[in-house]
Amino acid sequence: MSSLDQILEAVVFSYNSMTTITWVILVIGVFKTLHSFIKAFKDNETFADMQANEDKSGIVQFYYGVTIAVFCVFVFFLPYLFKA
Repeated sequence: MSSLDQILEAVVFSYNSMTTITWVILVIGVFKTLHSFIKAFKDNETFADMQANEDKSGIVQFYYGVTIAVFCVFVFFLPYLFKA
């Protein structure tokens, strides 16, 4: 089985195994991710601007958005990871 087939199997299995709670967690996670990126880039045009800015709230929001995005991917693939 090729790795593309394994990825496709993981996506399909995880999508088919989604429950209402999982959908709610993903929607909240995506909302928080977008909200964090919007706040991060509100006063900064680039990542370099965030690093150079005295106010570090932009870079904190950026890293928070990345962390929540990774968490959303983990939550999506959780059913496949628990599949025995």
